[in-house]
Amino acid sequence: MQIDAIVAGAGIWGCTLARRLAEAGRRVLVLEARAAPGGNARCETDAQTGIEVHSYGSHIFHTHEKSVWEFANRFVRFNGYQHKVLASYRGRTYFLPLGLALVNKFFGVELQPAGVAAFLEQDGHAEALFDAFFRGYTSKQWGLPPEKIDPAIIKRVPVRTNYDVNYFNDYNQGIPLDGYNSLFERLLDHPGITLRCGCRVALQDGAFRAGADVLPDVPLFYSGPVDALFGYRFGELPWRSLRFERETLDIADFQGASVVNYTGLDVPYTRIHEFKHYHPERAETMKLPATVIMREYPAAWKPGDEPYYPVANAASAELLARYNAEAAKFPKLTIGGRLGSFRYLDMDQSMLSALDVAI
Repeated sequence: MQIDAIVAGAGIWGCTLARRLAEAGRRVLVLEARAAPGGNARCETDAQTGIEVHSYGSHIFHTHEKSVWEFANRFVRFNGYQHKVLASYRGRTYFLPLGLALVNKFFGVELQPAGVAAFLEQDGHAEALFDAFFRGYTSKQWGLPPEKIDPAIIKRVPVRTNYDVNYFNDYNQGIPLDGYNSLFERLLDHPGITLRCGCRVALQDGAFRAGADVLPDVPLFYSGPVDALFGYRFGELPWRSLRFERETLDIADFQGASVVNYTGLDVPYTRIHEFKHYHPERAETMKLPATVIMREYPAAWKPGDEPYYPVANAASAELLARYNAEAAKFPKLTIGGRLGSFRYLDMDQSMLSALDVAI
């Protein structure tokens, strides 16, 4: 088989890049460590209910970038879903993000938009919001004791002075009508692309290999963990991970929304996902007297676990620089994506970075 380029990792960065390479006339081999493409946006259909479940937590496609939206819409159509997140604190439910709806309900006031900024400067109001909605949640998310969560964070959190409760500001939002798996399948559906799953790429004995097989000496585009690529020779980059508990319930609607955050330390998980709400256009599942929920628990990470959130600090920045310097020794190697760049990227950011790679 003649190969002109190899893409290691079939998440959104890798699949986008593979498609670009194929459309440029390259014969592309895509190697994916998992059993199927899609990265953490991979979904599955619940056998009992037929509800599409986001296997690695909720993913909502949202973007302001025209090039990204136009590219994605070449392969799928979106359902127009607008993401709204609720927060549960001490038995009461509020709309996130921090805005007029949350402030008025939490404090029992009726502020007008012009009065929000001054109100938050008074009588410890900002600190009260921080304690309720950020301190416990952030402590759980990052595995830090509450006293190490800086209240100054609240000063950097954008505050909306209106009743807009859409979680994202991006005007292009939605879930693929046929599900996320269809996006990856269609990106890779090109005669110039060959997909092989169950193949993990790493540098061994001076050569890039997939298992025991030495890869051809062609451009390699890699989006797995950069430290794993080099056998963790300088040490492990730090991540936070997640674990999920899934449950099928014999009720039509559990929480009335796709995501509810649990911000207090009295609840061990950070949020509950309810997946049927992502497809309100699917009448057959919306009418079911059953639903699928998933509780999300933050967890410490170790090799073998799924990395979700990079832990950015001075030590990890220094370690990343060492791996990037090692990668620069290989002129045909390009590293990107969430794992490769050690950055938390939204799906549109990952797609945009793949569209910008020089091929």
